This record gives sequence, C-alpha cells and structure tokens, in this order.
Amino acid sequence: MKNHASNEHAQNEPISGEIYHVTPTRNLESIFRDGLRPQIGPRSELLGEAKEMVYFFGSMLAVEDALSNWLGEALDDEPGAISVLAVDRSGLHLVSDAGYELACLHLVPPENISLAFQDDVPVDEKNGPVTEGTS
Repeated sequence: MKNHASNEHAQNEPISGEIYHVTPTRNLESIFRDGLRPQIGPRSELLGEAKEMVYFFGSMLAVEDALSNWLGEALDDEPGAISVLAVDRSGLHLVSDAGYELACLHLVPPENISLAFQDDVPVDEKNGPVTEGTS
C-alpha cells in the first residue's frame, strides 16, 4: 500500500460541517437503515487495526486524492461501484491519529448521512455478460 502522505495537504483544509466516508455502493441500503457502525473492515484488518472505528476524510479533495492513489488501489478488487457519503459531523466525537483521516468510535446515525457521490455501476453489471460475435 502507498504512503498516505499525498493526502496530508488535503486534510489540512478547514473541516466544514461535513466529513466523508467511502464505501462500496452495495452497503448503502444497510447504512441508510442502520447508520455507520464502527468495525474492523478488510483494509483495517490488513493494517492490524485493533479498535473498531468508522473512518472519514475531512474534505472532498482528500477523498479525491485517496481514490486516485492508495484507496483507489485498495478498492481495485472491490466488486461493483463505490459511493462517497457526506456525514454531518454534529455531535460526533472524532479522533485523528494521522493528518489524512478522522475516526469515530461510535455509531453514526443514519439521519447524519447523505449520498455525496455514487460511481457508475460497471457496464458488465448493468447489462449482464457481454457476448461477442452476435449481430
């Protein structure tokens, strides 16, 4: 995995009322129903994380930087589309051990969450399998 230094400048922007979470689009239904639950996900497990948390970026610029670098590489094997959620940080207790991310140890309620960006569903998932040689 690449060094996260490329995101540090973007995270140093002032954090507005919204923070951002990147997730596979297939998770949206449960997130909008149940909220964002702290957990040790696949990438956190690979990094040896010991605490269940929900991770955020402080700006869309930081999201874009991450998706075009280390996070994009980490999500290459993820099936389906990716979505970016905007989260109202009001009332959330956030911690930061690194300049490029924020984390929350508690449930983020669904009423704090909205869809900021949804990647297009890959063509092979929209239209079914592509068959060659048909006319």
